[in-house]
Amino acid sequence: MELTLSEKRTRGLTAFQIKVIALVSMTLDHIGAFGYNIPVVARYESLLRTIGRLAAPLFLFLLVQSIRHTRSKPRFVLRLYLAGMGVELFVTAMNLCFGEVLCYFTPGNIIFTFFYTALYVLLLERMGSAWRDRDIRTLSIFIGLLVLSFIPTALALSDVLYYVVIPPDASFRIKFLVAGIWNSLLPSFGGIDYGIGFSLLGVIMYFAGTKNRQCLVFAAFCFICIIGALTTPDFLYRLQSFGFFMTFFDWLQCRMIFALPIMLLYNGQPGKKCKWFFYGYYPLHREAIYLISELLAG
Repeated sequence: MELTLSEKRTRGLTAFQIKVIALVSMTLDHIGAFGYNIPVVARYESLLRTIGRLAAPLFLFLLVQSIRHTRSKPRFVLRLYLAGMGVELFVTAMNLCFGEVLCYFTPGNIIFTFFYTALYVLLLERMGSAWRDRDIRTLSIFIGLLVLSFIPTALALSDVLYYVVIPPDASFRIKFLVAGIWNSLLPSFGGIDYGIGFSLLGVIMYFAGTKNRQCLVFAAFCFICIIGALTTPDFLYRLQSFGFFMTFFDWLQCRMIFALPIMLLYNGQPGKKCKWFFYGYYPLHREAIYLISELLAG
């Protein structure tokens, strides 16, 4: 007997349920990555990191759904930027308070990765709309904004922060404070988790449209990564200056393909709301794991 529309919607997983799976996966991954001084963690590190490969692609998949259903893309982009800035400032503050005692801890910031995904979706949509309307002025404005988005990365590559902004005789704490504020305001591709390649994957998934097409794009991306992981080490060595290849052409990272069945189970329903929980949980649990690990080492 054919299922009704309401029955179809109750099957599978809601966005909230997938987010819970991703949250648990992320937590286990960070325990494996940052809790290396916790005795039991070292024994199961490989398993924890493998389970953790589900987190980033699931969160990216959910981000794409959120971008598609948000009432205001500009406000959504702004919220991601402010959340990413808050995470970066929190890490800076924690390092200033505990860095000299427990060592400095500066992990990547995946919220800025998601920020760039949402930003490029917004800019490309506006550029496409202006092109269809033959609105050259608006098209030029958004092309200009697209170009401006590369300035933080260009500044980071030129080391202008350390050669121009920070006085050479400044103390380490001052240098670290200024660098933390700089990175929170001007996130570069080199400072975001998984890099710009992951952001662009989200953009392609967004424009793919339907869930099945999005999953197909992700599967193709994973296939490319698997092929890359099969290449010779010498080839990877020649590409080591390109962070994308070293991040994704890796057997551990290739295990993110196991997120695909979970994506396919998405039923299009949002489920429970927890808009701000992730933004707070993300930096807090990482710092907690790291602090516990360092205290046990001491």
